Amino acid sequence: MKRKPSFRNAVLTALLVAAVVPVLAIGLITLTIERRNLSDHVGTTNLTLARSVSREVAGSLREPQSFIEHIGKVMGRDDGKAREQARRLLEEVRAIGLFESVYLLDRHGRVADVAFAQNVPASPRDYLGMDLSNLPVLRETLARGGIGRSKVFLSSATGDPAVMFAAPAGEGAVVGTVGLRVLSRIAEQIKPDDGGSVIIVSRAGKVIGHPDYTLVQRQTDLGGMEIVRAGLAGMAGTHTYAVDGVERLGSVVQIPETGWLVIVEVPLAKALAPVTKIESIFWFGTVSTILLAFLLALAGRAVVLRPVTALVACAREIARGNYAFAPPPPSFREVDELVDNFSAMTDAVHGRERELRDRNEELAMTEEELRQQIDEYQMSQDQLGESEERYRLLVESSPDAIVIHCAGRYVFANPAALRLYGADYPDQLVGRPITDFVHPDSREVVAERIQRLYAERKPAPLSEQQLIRLDGTVVEVDVIGIPFTFNGQPAVQVVLRDITRRKLAEERIRRLNEELEQRVSERTILLETANRELEAFSYSVSHDLRAPLRHIDGFSMALMEDCGDSLPETAAPYLEKIKSASRRMGQLIDDLLDLSRVSRSTMRRESVDLSRMVRDLAREFEESQPDRRVEFEIADGVVAKGDPTLLRVALANLMDNAWKYTGKKESAHIRFGETVIDGERVIFVSDDGAGFDMRYVNKLFGPFQRLHSADEFEGTGIGLATVQRIAQRHGGRSWAEGEEGKGATFYLALP
Repeated sequence: MKRKPSFRNAVLTALLVAAVVPVLAIGLITLTIERRNLSDHVGTTNLTLARSVSREVAGSLREPQSFIEHIGKVMGRDDGKAREQARRLLEEVRAIGLFESVYLLDRHGRVADVAFAQNVPASPRDYLGMDLSNLPVLRETLARGGIGRSKVFLSSATGDPAVMFAAPAGEGAVVGTVGLRVLSRIAEQIKPDDGGSVIIVSRAGKVIGHPDYTLVQRQTDLGGMEIVRAGLAGMAGTHTYAVDGVERLGSVVQIPETGWLVIVEVPLAKALAPVTKIESIFWFGTVSTILLAFLLALAGRAVVLRPVTALVACAREIARGNYAFAPPPPSFREVDELVDNFSAMTDAVHGRERELRDRNEELAMTEEELRQQIDEYQMSQDQLGESEERYRLLVESSPDAIVIHCAGRYVFANPAALRLYGADYPDQLVGRPITDFVHPDSREVVAERIQRLYAERKPAPLSEQQLIRLDGTVVEVDVIGIPFTFNGQPAVQVVLRDITRRKLAEERIRRLNEELEQRVSERTILLETANRELEAFSYSVSHDLRAPLRHIDGFSMALMEDCGDSLPETAAPYLEKIKSASRRMGQLIDDLLDLSRVSRSTMRRESVDLSRMVRDLAREFEESQPDRRVEFEIADGVVAKGDPTLLRVALANLMDNAWKYTGKKESAHIRFGETVIDGERVIFVSDDGAGFDMRYVNKLFGPFQRLHSADEFEGTGIGLATVQRIAQRHGGRSWAEGEEGKGATFYLALP
């Protein structure tokens, strides 16, 4: 048994508490308020300083951003002096050192000119012609049409953090790299109070500005700190945290233009130093007060508690059963009255004790029996309550309708049943006969099922049934009945599920299947008819049209050979034109047949080495006209999934197109390769030949559509239509870009 505290100690404790608790409570409350006020003051000061640093950092980035925009606007002018002005601006870049590097890019993303800061050991010649089209900031800028800024990265030239600015510049772009060492200088120049420091963190949580530049060079990651996560979430504020075992008080704000963070932190101990001094004085005074109160309590206890101690000794003797105790000597009046009362009480207790001893024995036996009965009853009640609660929750939350009927009438309905029957309150169902809601066609079957349930007391199997709602509408339901006992009487619990939507869906699917079968049959007949007509047309073209053409060509040649001397001088050119026209008609027929075969041939898909296929085609063109000077630039490793025969036909038409339209140049350049446009892999063939006017680009891929006359360039206008058809059969597409006199590029996108 736990020992109770003595009255002596209680008096001593009460005196100490009365003297010490008010002093301790007032002092702790004062210290807490002062600590909070000082923390709020330091946090407010740090937040103000962080916002100031944020504005200074944002301002340091505006000048290079404006410079890049200015170069882009200069390059976009049409006055003919843009290039010279841009070169002068690049010279300024080399002189002032605002950028590590600035690149002028052409419309293909290649470096046309470059300038490096004086401290960057790089040669501009090594970068001319370099392809920078895959830079994310460049793609974002060209897609958006405005100035763009990259994420923070480590410069390969200086090893410092840096960002890139990019802006459109005429048909090309301008890209500038800005070193971020200035952020560390800003952090070093601004000195918070109490030995604090300024830290600038990127959106990735890396340190990009710090008075200790080694942390920047190591790219120290602070992304796991709570203050950094809160700042990146846009929640400016002050936080307390520990770094290397030292508690710090830090304030964070986000730079709106960049999303970077500025953290101003100070050691918590230095920030709260004034409160710490007050706290030391307070504890010294508290300890002194406790010692003084303790001494006074000891002196008072010796005087006040001496008679009380004697009375406690008498009470201890009575507790041991010694009722003939010696009373204590006279003392205070109150103590003497208490002694007299003790004597009277002792006599009464002594007699009562004998009576209670006998009664207690009887009560103990009765109590034990009652305890056992109560335990058994409580256990059964708990189990019953849990079972009822589980059943209630199950029924009320069930998505299926659950009703209970007894003697042919509803006695219970859950919320799902109210919704199914269209009722707002249970009273609209409870008490009504179940036959009111059974469809007349089903009443006999339902009555038989209910009779069997009451008789056999076995669950009825699942069945479909029509139910009449309160508003008179009919719904299809799945029904299952379970024997039940309600208020001690036989009843049936019925579970219903609305299957109206399922029935409607089944009927809709059946009708759609019938319509689909009818459409498939009709389309099959139309397709078979079209194929037969196409085959008949192909046969007619390949046999009936070729014979007259051969006759025209043959008789024209015979006429020239047999009667050439007797014909007028003007007749020979006419005959040559007749022969040329018949040959061109024959070629046109061949091209039409090829286009027809492309549309009807069976496809097979496999991996095709397009680079090797283009090299074979290029070799064939060079062998056919060895006197031409054409440079082929063919990318390696271009592979696609598709039909090898159809892909060769498409590439042959594209390469023939490039070969033909560069025929009037002394030296030509034809390129083949792959690139990515808007996230789509694309194969291209480009040349520097005659080109075309983009206003008529939609005519290129139509049959018989030509942008150049037959006298200028040979052809029938079927080749590009064949390319488009092959691309479509592969699930892709083709398109072209060009400029008159500057060549053209044809693209082929294959999934």
